[in-house]
Amino acid sequence: MKEPLKIPFVFLFLLLCTSVVCAVLDSVSAWGLSGSAGGRFTLLFAAQHLPRSLYDVLVPSVVLSIVLLGLRIARRQISRFLAFVIVLGVGYVVLVNGMLWIRPLVGAPPAAPSPRQFLAPSTFARVGDRLVAVRSLTEGRARAVLIYDASTTPRFTVVPAADATVHAGTLTLTSEGPRALTVSGAPDLTWTSVFAADRFTELFLRDIRTMSADFQHLLAAARGEFFVAAFALVFLCTASLMLLRLTRWPLINVMLLGIAARGWFSLYHFLAVSVAPQVSRALTDSFAARMAPSLAFLALGVLFLLVDILFLPPNRPGSEISG
Repeated sequence: MKEPLKIPFVFLFLLLCTSVVCAVLDSVSAWGLSGSAGGRFTLLFAAQHLPRSLYDVLVPSVVLSIVLLGLRIARRQISRFLAFVIVLGVGYVVLVNGMLWIRPLVGAPPAAPSPRQFLAPSTFARVGDRLVAVRSLTEGRARAVLIYDASTTPRFTVVPAADATVHAGTLTLTSEGPRALTVSGAPDLTWTSVFAADRFTELFLRDIRTMSADFQHLLAAARGEFFVAAFALVFLCTASLMLLRLTRWPLINVMLLGIAARGWFSLYHFLAVSVAPQVSRALTDSFAARMAPSLAFLALGVLFLLVDILFLPPNRPGSEISG
């Protein structure tokens, strides 16, 4: 019975590690994509953004922890039913209580974009078809503004001061005086290329954001539905651990589990974005639309359990599991 008693503690350790790593990466990415023009990455920025990052990465961290824990369980001689119950119970309790405890620490939603995020003092930034540099920027007031426009003569224009605003992704600088000048356009954040994700990773992050945002919305608006959604996700992830015993080749099993874990996020995005609105229009019931992804996850989890019980041997030989 020693191994079953270790499972909750191993899970908590894995969750702590994955959450910290994911939260740090999220904080650095948030700074790089929106705040790097405002100054250096500091411990103060990290501390202020840490609760939001933990809140945003908790769902994928729980999924990843279940997958990693499954790799450990597959190498141990333990009852699959007992392992399933323990992982399901611990994963569900941690996910629900984690979101409940972290949510009050998150505070207000992220502030709206400000000109400081796009205009670094004494550095050119592309705004539409022009390049703009400012000496200083204080509370939306830019001073000593240098504008370069290749289509005009002279190409350089200097204005003593200008009002800087951001609205709907458009940065606008408007100078005062009889010859008022306006520069407006989508700012080109050249430094974000370091932090921007490739297409494959961006799709993965999109799916994670969809699932996390839905869970956060359910937690704030409908606790009962949130509890069902959390259980459905953990239930499916735990049932998916049967893939580690699907074949006699451990590497193939690990690859199948990794593909499945990635697929759950894409499936949730498909169900929430494409299927749920269709269900809502067909049944004129918003509750059915909100619960569609959870019900689908529960059905898939039950299917995996049936395959596990009916077709897979209780335990494969230790030499095959450990490779």
